[in-house]
Amino acid sequence: MRPGGVLRWLGNRPGTSAFLAFFFVYLALLRYCSQAYYRDPTSAFFDPVRGYEPRYSAERQNDADIFIRNANLTTYVQTPPQDPKMCIGIATVAREQDQYVRRTIGSLIDGLEPSEREQIFLVVLIAHTDPRTHPIYGEPWLTNVADKTLLYDVNQGRRQNLMDWETNSDYRKKAVFDYTYVLQRCVDAGTHWITMIEDDTLAVDGWFPRAMEALQKADEQLSTTEEMDWLYLRLFYTEEFLGWNNEEWRGYFAASLAVTGMTGMALLLIRQFIFQKIITNSVIAFACLVCAPACISLYFMAGRFSMQPPLPGVYQMPKFGCCAQGLVYSHNMALKVITRLSQVREGYVDQIVEAWANQASLVRWVTIPSLLQHVGASSSKGDDRGSAAKYGRSVAEKIWSFSFEEYGDENT
Repeated sequence: MRPGGVLRWLGNRPGTSAFLAFFFVYLALLRYCSQAYYRDPTSAFFDPVRGYEPRYSAERQNDADIFIRNANLTTYVQTPPQDPKMCIGIATVAREQDQYVRRTIGSLIDGLEPSEREQIFLVVLIAHTDPRTHPIYGEPWLTNVADKTLLYDVNQGRRQNLMDWETNSDYRKKAVFDYTYVLQRCVDAGTHWITMIEDDTLAVDGWFPRAMEALQKADEQLSTTEEMDWLYLRLFYTEEFLGWNNEEWRGYFAASLAVTGMTGMALLLIRQFIFQKIITNSVIAFACLVCAPACISLYFMAGRFSMQPPLPGVYQMPKFGCCAQGLVYSHNMALKVITRLSQVREGYVDQIVEAWANQASLVRWVTIPSLLQHVGASSSKGDDRGSAAKYGRSVAEKIWSFSFEEYGDENT
């Protein structure tokens, strides 16, 4: 059949023409989504090989390595805190392979202006009863950079508890104790803000002024919300838990019905004025029963962060905020957290804090995008390594901020 004949044949069959046009456009959209949304873990087009690529974090690791090498030199000069506004607390334990804490501290301090460094009091706990167990113990850079290096200063009974927990790998008790121990030392430092950082994270260049600005915004926003205390400002979150949630299915279903209904109504309205021969009842039925559901499905397949990307800023995050990589407390709230952890004594710090926040209706803030990246490869909560692991990655390796890696993009 000649091209002209094909066009005439299609012109006499508007339903078939609409189907073919939609089919090819839909194929093009599928192709676009696979190229545009591969970094969104909530998307059906997510590619774990490219999605977990450490683009910006590799740059920050290199910056931190250079900083630590320079800090090991005898010529390194530390800017002492002058009336610090924030205490940063880090409890670190020896890892089997990489000692991430070097890069954690290096990335936190690297790039700070002298005036910014003066506002920080850095506390590092070598969380071993025998500190020589940790490879960084005695390294010059730690003495040069940390404002206070802590070792356990406890009575004999508590020391025996710590030794037993180490021997039995009882992380549920020891991690809570270590967190409380460091948090108390930061409270004793008297700063207005206390930031608890895990020892396997990386900080974005310029994290401190961003965090201070976010804290100011959180305080300002609280005055316009309910009269509730706010618990913390989260510096890290992973997008993996922030996709389309089952709890909201009724809203999704209602929106889908509305879109389908509006599609049919729009076509009926247009047909009143133009395209009466083209917009037949079969075309309208095809649009409502095939095209609209297919487009709605593609919308959800593309992923929540791709379709509804949050603007940079400070937001409440009462649910699905994982984990405890970086939390900022006020001085007064830190005292309450210490009390709570001292009562519970066993568990996972993030879960204990979140359960308390839900019970007490405490506001939780998050800064978007993340100011920290998690780079640890193992978790005290257990790992699912092996062929059965999702994407072939451990639990810890999947705790990843995809937004953090976009800091290196020119348009970020």
